[in-house]
Amino acid sequence: MRLPHFAPRLLAALLPVFWGLAACKNANEPDRAHTLQIGNFAEPGSLDHSKLDGSWEGRIADGLFMGLTTNLANGDVAPGMATSWQTSPDGLTWTFALRDAQWSDGKEVTAQDFVFAFQRLMSLAQASTARSNYFIIENAEAISSRGLPVESLGVRALTAKSLQIKLTRPAPYLPRLLSWTNAAPLPQHVVEKYGEAWSRPENMVTNGPYLLAQWKAGDFVHLSKNPKFFGAASVCLNDLYFYPTRDVIAAERSVRSGKLDLSVDFSGSRLKEINQNLPGYAHVSIGQRMSYISFNMRLPVFQDLRVRQALSMAIDRDFVARQVLADGSQPAYSIVPLGIGSYPGGSVTLASKPLSQGERVKRARALLEAAGYGPQKPLILTFRHRNSGDVPKTAPVLQANWQSIAPWVQISLQGNDNAVHYAALDQGDYQFADASWGTVTSDAIEHLDILRGGSANNVGAFKDPDYDRLLAKADLIVDKNQRTKALLAAESRALDQLGITPVIFDSVRNLVNPRVTGYQINSTGDMPFRLMCTKEAEAAR
Repeated sequence: MRLPHFAPRLLAALLPVFWGLAACKNANEPDRAHTLQIGNFAEPGSLDHSKLDGSWEGRIADGLFMGLTTNLANGDVAPGMATSWQTSPDGLTWTFALRDAQWSDGKEVTAQDFVFAFQRLMSLAQASTARSNYFIIENAEAISSRGLPVESLGVRALTAKSLQIKLTRPAPYLPRLLSWTNAAPLPQHVVEKYGEAWSRPENMVTNGPYLLAQWKAGDFVHLSKNPKFFGAASVCLNDLYFYPTRDVIAAERSVRSGKLDLSVDFSGSRLKEINQNLPGYAHVSIGQRMSYISFNMRLPVFQDLRVRQALSMAIDRDFVARQVLADGSQPAYSIVPLGIGSYPGGSVTLASKPLSQGERVKRARALLEAAGYGPQKPLILTFRHRNSGDVPKTAPVLQANWQSIAPWVQISLQGNDNAVHYAALDQGDYQFADASWGTVTSDAIEHLDILRGGSANNVGAFKDPDYDRLLAKADLIVDKNQRTKALLAAESRALDQLGITPVIFDSVRNLVNPRVTGYQINSTGDMPFRLMCTKEAEAAR
């Protein structure tokens, strides 16, 4: 990790023994009290928020742009560019009142900037894959997939300060969805002037708390405070430096030495040691992400429910979560993670949950035998898995669980990097595989939708008309309590039919120097830097 700015050569030659890379006070940090050094996992592919897919990109862009709504430190949603909104009785028409705000070049932020941004998101050839989350907007999917004119999109400027969004079905989670940077406005005058180059530091104009000061590819991204931001007076930190830190062990060392103030993620296996050696640094929460097993339903072997039940039943989820990972993750016996809004996660579970592991294995064997497998017809399968994070630790455990069913159950492992792995899943080139799904909406529907017939996220091609009817029913319900009942019924059906089987609910893990204030661990992974400060800065107020 190199300094974002090079200090004068003489000074650099005289002082390296006295200060670390990011713990020094030099040209890199003219005011350390108002600066954070952040380990951000990976190099952003883009900061054009119509193209963002990775959380590491969104984390930076969240400092540059603000949508109609925004996130608080605890993960709750609050007004952003919109001061208030109203919803029609049928839940299909939302009207937002915009605050007085400026782009960083002084031009007014208007409702048309949102219309332009949504139209570009739906029509851009290389747009973010997250745009499918916004297909609930009238004509959004048709524009994206069939080339319908962008003017038909259900996002309209009623006045300069009033925006209307029309939906195809009720979506009570819309405020949360609009807080993501993909839904932020775009400076139309800048994009039209510079084209794809609008997001370069020398061209970018923002409406958020920070400006894109510098981006040195492979090294760092530097954001500086935006004086035109409507809430600039309450923003404590003047400078943010984001570094790609895929090596979580190296990032942990950088936090330990003071080179980094904050690092997203750390190895869960080191939680106990971190708590001993860096008390107060580790922050862990159950997240809104599920790791699961996808069965390729195109294959005859997995069209037999008994095979899916047996492989699901044999997984020792408690051992995986509490002994192998031991990082705050929880065993998953349901599809929707705990802590999703008002949804009572865990109310419906896999039928095998109350059983002992020994009884589960016994029943798994009986199921496979009933399906015709045995010494004369062994069950031979390949399990694909990611080679990232702690998956290489859990995959052999799952393999052992399945092979404990009987000697004639033979499971081989095939690990690949994330890109290759998910490409194989998208193409249906697998037998069964590990996968992970996190929420954008903080709503149960997003997790259940990965099994909906025709969904792009239904990689296993699971088909169940009864399940689809239950989801379709929930789609049309405005009343929150009735909607929850319908979603619970759908989740119960999904657990019975096992198009996928849940394994664990992943934890959110961050390392944060106690000098940082205003930070709060939350299940959504939100990290609004505009609300953070340092003890030094607060003491100087």
